[in-house]
Amino acid sequence: MLILYITSLSSVQMIQKKRTYKMKGIVILCIISYLVPNAWSECILEIPGNKEYAPSWEKKIGDEWFKIPFITNRLKVQDGETINGYCASGFADIEFSVEVERDCGYYDHECKHNPMQTEWKQIEVADRNIAIECSGDSLKCGSSVLTDVSTIECNKVTWAVKSAQSNETKTSWCKNELHTFKLSTNNLHRDRILAHICYDLREFSLQAVKYNTTKRNAKAWSANEMLPVALNDLPEATILSSEVKFLNTTVLHIENDVLQRHLETLSKKNAWLKLTRYEYANIIQSGPFLNYFNQYHQLLDILWWNNLRVANWRHFMNALEQHTTIYSYIIYTGTLDVVQIPVWSNPSEFEYLEVQNGYVNSTMPQYIWMYLESSDGKNPDLYVFGYNSPYAEFFPINKVKFCTDICGDFDWLKNARSSFHYNNFGIVFCCSPESVKISAYGTKLPHKLSTPPLEIAHIPDNISPEQEQEEELSKLEEMEGSTENPEVAENSEKQKKPYTIETHIYADSVENRSVD
Repeated sequence: MLILYITSLSSVQMIQKKRTYKMKGIVILCIISYLVPNAWSECILEIPGNKEYAPSWEKKIGDEWFKIPFITNRLKVQDGETINGYCASGFADIEFSVEVERDCGYYDHECKHNPMQTEWKQIEVADRNIAIECSGDSLKCGSSVLTDVSTIECNKVTWAVKSAQSNETKTSWCKNELHTFKLSTNNLHRDRILAHICYDLREFSLQAVKYNTTKRNAKAWSANEMLPVALNDLPEATILSSEVKFLNTTVLHIENDVLQRHLETLSKKNAWLKLTRYEYANIIQSGPFLNYFNQYHQLLDILWWNNLRVANWRHFMNALEQHTTIYSYIIYTGTLDVVQIPVWSNPSEFEYLEVQNGYVNSTMPQYIWMYLESSDGKNPDLYVFGYNSPYAEFFPINKVKFCTDICGDFDWLKNARSSFHYNNFGIVFCCSPESVKISAYGTKLPHKLSTPPLEIAHIPDNISPEQEQEEELSKLEEMEGSTENPEVAENSEKQKKPYTIETHIYADSVENRSVD
């Protein structure tokens, strides 16, 4: 009897186990039946590879909307879920495909066999906001099903040159007879200012650029890598102003290969010119917003001696970029004086070059300068100069460095300054504002004002500075179409008629020329 009882008990246990397995199987099937439709019922939204054009997307969790981070280039949206997108520059047109039925002829059997065809349509998004819904496995925008949708992205940010009236009260950096413009975005909901420039419209030459540095935090996982900057890090443009289009579209100088050929021609008369490799390049050579500055093409170009640009000035700019991740400055940068070239037959005499661009001539600048004005009060103000010439050894060192060099006083320059005194790399030196003020160049460089600047006296009461500037701009726009082919010349006087390169070459001695 005992044996039979045990046997019957084992049978009950086996039945219970079968029931348990069956229940587990039902649970697994329920999970699968839940997961499979959910896997099928989701949509994929592509994120642009260039995050500068990526909209800001938000999704609702509970009663709150949260910004979605870009971890990958694909964003999953569940069936029935809606996400909201925003573009400060507006949305580019959204392209998608639709299946439409063709109108087949009576004998068009091929068409009747396959009457559907794919056509592409576009949605023009008038607003800066958009709502995208996932319906089944398709994205929808309003009533449109976005089949084979292109990547939804923002419009490219456009940059403009706009008129600006200088309201400087602390630092003088652009003379009254020159013009101030601002470089800013042109299609954002709230436009941003990249920089201000001081420009000589009569000579078509850049005098100075003014911009703010931007603090940047290091990435949590790498102390040496900085977080990227965004347009919102730039100051907001609060005053509406008119655009000066021709400054950003006019060809302002010759190409570098043409310039080099002309310099080679001139070097046959003066072999010292074989040492020169001058080229047009942007005055802004480094920084987190460098790509934005490069949008302005020739407007910000100056004539650089290549060795200075790629060697010591780059060392300095790299050090400055690291320094300004922590400290804030208003930066002014520009050019100063004219490069003097020794005469081959008599190296104690000098001449200089002019580059003729149409109806204006420009000279090779002897110095590239930068004035660092501390905006957080944590560092002293500082001038930094780069000697933009290979001929430094033809002059006494106190003529090259016209103020006391204090680069050694700044720890943030210690890894860069070791080569600053090498002529072949372009001499770089630092000066205090006080020593610059008493130098021969003191009045030509930015300086702080003890009192607010006076109003411009020669402007009649009934004409505003903005109106006078607009009148001059309209005159220059009329002259724009009359630009001649640019040439290079050794010349100290403005020519009243065009010359060929052969007849336009001569030198003026500047042996006794003093600094103004």
